[in-house]
Amino acid sequence: MSKNKEPFTGFNNQPPPLILIVDDLPENLAVLGNILRNEGYQIAIANNGLQAVSITVTRKPDLVLLDVAMPEMDGLTACSIMKENPLTENIPIIFLTARTDTADVLKGFKAGAVDYISKPFKAAELLARVSTHIELKQSRDLIVKQKSELSTLLQTKDKLFSIVSHDLRSPFAGLLTLVNIMVETYDSYEKEELRESLMLIRDTSDQLHSLIQNLLNWARLQNSVLEYKPSRLHLMTQIRKSTEVLAMNSAKKNIILKTDVDAGFYVTADPDMLRIILHNLLGNAIKFSNTGSSVLIKAESDQNTIITRIIDTGVGMPSERIDEFFSTGKSVSTAGTANEAGSGLGLMLCKEMVEKMGGILGVESKPGEGSTFWFALNTD
Repeated sequence: MSKNKEPFTGFNNQPPPLILIVDDLPENLAVLGNILRNEGYQIAIANNGLQAVSITVTRKPDLVLLDVAMPEMDGLTACSIMKENPLTENIPIIFLTARTDTADVLKGFKAGAVDYISKPFKAAELLARVSTHIELKQSRDLIVKQKSELSTLLQTKDKLFSIVSHDLRSPFAGLLTLVNIMVETYDSYEKEELRESLMLIRDTSDQLHSLIQNLLNWARLQNSVLEYKPSRLHLMTQIRKSTEVLAMNSAKKNIILKTDVDAGFYVTADPDMLRIILHNLLGNAIKFSNTGSSVLIKAESDQNTIITRIIDTGVGMPSERIDEFFSTGKSVSTAGTANEAGSGLGLMLCKEMVEKMGGILGVESKPGEGSTFWFALNTD
């Protein structure tokens, strides 16, 4: 390429590819390096096969130009080692060799090379082969990325369908049945019976509303529509807002919500995401706590992090159940101690939102002893 042209920017406008040149002769490294740098490639250098194996693991080059005859470890051995390692097996390797007889070339291909370049080097041939294999690798990488994204989208779709078909359909069917009965037999209802039926409708509607909200927020998060807008938030104020909203839920089961949070604690978080996290974790704690018990919201400082814990003494769960809650491909529905409905979607939503804000969410639980859900967020 002439000096008047723009430097190579990579396939599909990606950053300049990194090429590892491996040769024990400094003059060869200089010649190859100059040719490739003038084309805009990034360069890494190794003097033997042992160094090359180490560099491919740590720097993940887009292509390796590998000399065959070298001290300490020859190119054929180094190539075989790279191809046996899952971390480096997909990096294309082009052999640099003065041996062009068929037997030597076949040894290179059997070791895992994709091509070879004869010494002495011809710049035009070198650049053509390098460019071809760089583009092939980037095309393969793009296909792998798209395949992974498609798999995630399919899992999301399956989860949505599972929730809609199971966790939404059943409560709605029960709600419609109850309303129809009330309409058809309204005159026969005693006042107390009517009140109980209306309370049941209210509770079912509240559960459905929470589920739909979680469903919509989770779908927005999967599609990157839900933006992260961080700000400095007073933790106790945010907790108080959530406990006030959930006061009716806890009062129905005579559960006391206790707090042990320093008034000086602040976290850097998105206010909407933090509200959703606290609402879901507190709601779950109430749901799985026994009537007449208590739930403790506790926070502690650890360097530049605030760890918030939601602690209950309810039914608890085994470790395998915890793993199921955070598996995208599974729909986990567990009834609370008062037969409250649930889908497990809220916990998965909390985990993804905490991680989007740069934090960590964890669970500690034992069957019959209760659960502690905790999340750590930065203070700045």
